[in-house]
Amino acid sequence: MIRQHRFIKLTKHRLAHRKGPVKIALNGSSGKMGQLITKVANELGHEIVAEINRSTTKYDFMGTKPDICVDFSVPTATVKLCAAAAAFKVPVLIGTTGLTDEDLHKMEDFAKVIPILISPNFSVGIHVLRKLVWEATKRLPNNFDIEIVEKHHTQKRDAPSGTALSILNDIKNIRHDSTGVFGRCGKSEYVSGNVGMHALRGGDVVGEHDVYFFGLGERLEIAHRATNREIFARGALFVAEKFYRVNVPKLYNLEEVL
Repeated sequence: MIRQHRFIKLTKHRLAHRKGPVKIALNGSSGKMGQLITKVANELGHEIVAEINRSTTKYDFMGTKPDICVDFSVPTATVKLCAAAAAFKVPVLIGTTGLTDEDLHKMEDFAKVIPILISPNFSVGIHVLRKLVWEATKRLPNNFDIEIVEKHHTQKRDAPSGTALSILNDIKNIRHDSTGVFGRCGKSEYVSGNVGMHALRGGDVVGEHDVYFFGLGERLEIAHRATNREIFARGALFVAEKFYRVNVPKLYNLEEVL
């Protein structure tokens, strides 16, 4: 609640309100998510003023001045976009997953110049799931074992998913001795505090995340199912409508905006 009030205060006192469509530079415009972003943006009355994809050689936003950059591409392209956005003083919303620690360090440097928001998942339901996992981790005794299972389509490149990793980080922020164990093979000795991470890939699964809390004689399961990829596009644009007016340079997370 404190974060929400801080963001509301920011929007009242530091943000310049402008009516009309949001002008968007879209990185990864030819990808599946990029095409959905374009479709939903058109429905909502926003304008894609610059389409950036694999064929782009120069990140100059095609001579336009976008209100915000939206990025659903690959890590190398994300870094290039942020460098250009910093030069043009345009905020960036990043939905790309698979960013390395080195990439994130670069984002931190760019965020000294422009506002940057990074989220592996723009589903409102996933946001609620993370809140529920946080609450369960905090309230359940430490003798409850935690396992995370995520399922995605065969074209997903990173494993575990960025969302699963964010859930793991939420758990580690409460149980500081927790350690992620990525899959198991052969003889696997039980170690208290280990959080199993399991990635399944198959068919056209949009995205599923299950978090299990195993106790003695009881089990709690928290799950989210995405059945249509369009929810991520709508969620990203919902956030972009808020975030493009931010003028305080820093690295933001989704919780500071929703």
